[in-house]
Amino acid sequence: MKRILMLSALASVLTVTGCSTLNNVFGNDDSGMHDVQATMSNKAPVASMNGMLVDATNKMTLYTFDKDSMNKSECGSACLLAWPAFMAPSNAQASGQFAAFQREDGKYQWAVNGKPLYFYANDTKVGDTDGDNKLGVWHIIKTK
Repeated sequence: MKRILMLSALASVLTVTGCSTLNNVFGNDDSGMHDVQATMSNKAPVASMNGMLVDATNKMTLYTFDKDSMNKSECGSACLLAWPAFMAPSNAQASGQFAAFQREDGKYQWAVNGKPLYFYANDTKVGDTDGDNKLGVWHIIKTK
């Protein structure tokens, strides 16, 4: 019975987060995407590539979540498995439309115009946009 409840809970998490495989939830994370931070100037390490916003270090696509509000993430711990937050250092400096905010867990996350920024765990290479319009609430940030 316990096993059925655990599998049911896991299926719910996968449905909510948009994961397609257990490996995407529990696999080893050697992407380095979770801790991408500006180390030289503490300004948002972002770039434009192929008409969309990416992190300047790994060139991975960045996303926003429709359910977030101004400088507040609604993506909790289960959600963050599939949608890792674009973390910022605690001394991050606002620059134009980019600023960091403090999450409820005490860590800092980059935001564009107050919308928190995320990666999608199923994007595995530069240029992937597999999370765009996922569940109708996750979107790339167009720069053109």
